[in-house]
Amino acid sequence: MAAAPPQSSCSNGNGQPAPFSRFFESWISEQTRDLAALRAAASAVPATPDADLRRLVDQVLAHYEHYYETKSAAAAEDVLRMFSPSWTSTTENLFLWCGGWRPTAALHLLYTKSGMQLETQLPAFLNGASLQPDLGDLSAEQLVAADQLQRRTIKKEREIDNAAATAQEALATATMVELAGGGGLDAEAMELEMKSKADGMKKVLEKADALRLDTMRKVVALLRPAQAVHFLIAAAELHLAVHHFGRRKDGHAPAAPAQ
Repeated sequence: MAAAPPQSSCSNGNGQPAPFSRFFESWISEQTRDLAALRAAASAVPATPDADLRRLVDQVLAHYEHYYETKSAAAAEDVLRMFSPSWTSTTENLFLWCGGWRPTAALHLLYTKSGMQLETQLPAFLNGASLQPDLGDLSAEQLVAADQLQRRTIKKEREIDNAAATAQEALATATMVELAGGGGLDAEAMELEMKSKADGMKKVLEKADALRLDTMRKVVALLRPAQAVHFLIAAAELHLAVHHFGRRKDGHAPAAPAQ
């Protein structure tokens, strides 16, 4: 079943691209609605069929995919803003890695939420009750798969770190040093050189965003439907909580966090 993308897009209605900041606001609203739907589904387990849970999970993942597709289109217009975004808070920007969240954070979130939910259920489990179908019920096979995914993701993060370092070091080329020595007065030449540097960082952003989405999908793929719902709840709760906290700390009008 194909999932509908978020309601808004990066168009201003006249065929011209709208600021990504406007789309980001719609993404926050979309994620808030997704969180409400995920919480409702989690509260209905085990009565809700796995097929229905899987459709919801696929819909939420489709919204993440739409987010990164829109971000990629915006980066093609102005990649610079993707590395110093005005639509996120200074708190969020403190934790940015290559224009977004670090992919291995998804694995850390999985382990943390799993441990918390297992701890909650442990007393009843020790008294003979069955574990609830949430992240506290990860099997040994799932934990092994998660560990292998984490190792692969760390390796890919290091490759992207190296690519970012290469792109950043390219600022000090002979051409740039020569232009800087002349006071950067050759505006056209400076523009061309800076565009090539920005293009290098755009490739880094594309690789990082692709790894972010791929990691999210692969974490969900190793989970059972009910577990995937709980993981997506934890991901949305964390992102929205940090976003709303950061906005309040920056002095913006507080938007009420999703309940």
